[in-house]
Amino acid sequence: MTRKYSFETKTINGQQFVIAEGRGQASEPIRVRADWIESDDMEGKWEDLIKQIVQPENIDQIDIDEGHGGISRREAVEALAGATADGETIVSSEQQADVLVEYLAEEDIVEIEGEELVLFRDPDEENLNSAALMNWAALMSAVIESIDEHLERVEDAKERFQETVDTLEVEQQDSEERLSKTAQRIQNLGPGQGVPDPDTLSDEERQEYTQLKEHYLYLQDIEKAKSENFVENVSAGVDQIGMAIERLEAAREAYDMFHSNTRKAALKSSVFPEEALEFVDNAGSLINELAGQEESQADEVADDDFAEMIEENHGETVQEQAAETADLAETAEEAAGFKR
Repeated sequence: MTRKYSFETKTINGQQFVIAEGRGQASEPIRVRADWIESDDMEGKWEDLIKQIVQPENIDQIDIDEGHGGISRREAVEALAGATADGETIVSSEQQADVLVEYLAEEDIVEIEGEELVLFRDPDEENLNSAALMNWAALMSAVIESIDEHLERVEDAKERFQETVDTLEVEQQDSEERLSKTAQRIQNLGPGQGVPDPDTLSDEERQEYTQLKEHYLYLQDIEKAKSENFVENVSAGVDQIGMAIERLEAAREAYDMFHSNTRKAALKSSVFPEEALEFVDNAGSLINELAGQEESQADEVADDDFAEMIEENHGETVQEQAAETADLAETAEEAAGFKR
């Protein structure tokens, strides 16, 4: 690659820094911490940088094809500038972030090909080093975190949908009888048959009329939900979401194992774990699925606003949520090596 900077390491006040100077141009030296390239037995400190680059909000920018994965240098710089790791700012400017990216390439932790930052290399390569293995472990860790966040949202949605079902099942038991009685009470407020004119009622009667009317409309919504099989549709969606959650949790457990085994391989300078190759083959589609997941719509509708739920086809919303989660679970299972 064409280098933009030349590097010199200096110790300042007991801490090592990299001083970068632009090649072929007069500019002020740029200083970044040098300890990002350090590693212990199981983890490289630079993995915090890799994880930051592949955060859920950036993960859809990652392109993984035939074992190689990367992101544009520009996207990586924007992801690192101003970001924090363990409560500490990584770099405060895009210029420093650009230096840091090239410094990682200088130390053979990542590669730069043109304007592309190569974060992950094909596990079948014979000369795959420990840093490359740790980078894959960092991606697995980021995917696990992203799945955990998604599971939390979906499980919350499932609970909200289930609460709707439980409430409606109770309310529907005698809603028709209550609807008839409420209608009769409204009529009894007036002098004759039919619904009275509120303007002809006393203040006390008008207040009762308003309360009874609200209750009548509520019971009407319950009856409409019954006639349109609303509960059945929502309940079926809840069951499907539950099954998809179980599948996602199983895949996540497999990624935990891949993550641990990949770290052990890095420690021993060994080959990439064979059981994790399915993750590599399917990482691109899994990342795209995770990036495309939208937050649940469950909390957009008030618990007691059944009219709005029915009007907006809330039952279909649950079915859509179930289908999206099932699709994600299927992709996650493929990346876990589960054969269906």
